[in-house]
Amino acid sequence: MPVRRALIPLFGLIIASTAPQSVAADWADPAKVLKIAFPIDVSGLDPAGTQETYASLVEQKMFDALYVWDYLARPYRFVPSIATGLPEISADGRVWTIRIRPGIYFADDPVFAGKKRELIAADFVYGWKRIVDPRVRSPNSDLL
Repeated sequence: MPVRRALIPLFGLIIASTAPQSVAADWADPAKVLKIAFPIDVSGLDPAGTQETYASLVEQKMFDALYVWDYLARPYRFVPSIATGLPEISADGRVWTIRIRPGIYFADDPVFAGKKRELIAADFVYGWKRIVDPRVRSPNSDLL
């Protein structure tokens, strides 16, 4: 009899693991849906205003950076992601020129009249100015 009692939780676990799993909504294209499980709701997805760990993790998946770390290289190195190469730095160090890789587009959106729009350098400048704007009070302004 004690063996049977010991097996009851095991059978319960087996039955629970074979229960049907939730199915994605019919309208969601699985190739275009990112699913990440967090223990709390994400507070927002504005890079200028977010300082929460979970929101930052989602933003890292949504927004591309000019450069990323190549952790497989030894030693680690910084490599272009959206940039075409490393920055060109003026002799006095005050002007950095970073060229953007062509062919990167924002998703179709009503804000762009429903059409896709190519990423340009001014988009980065706008974002950086917004982060350091005192009216925005970005918790990330010290990162620039």
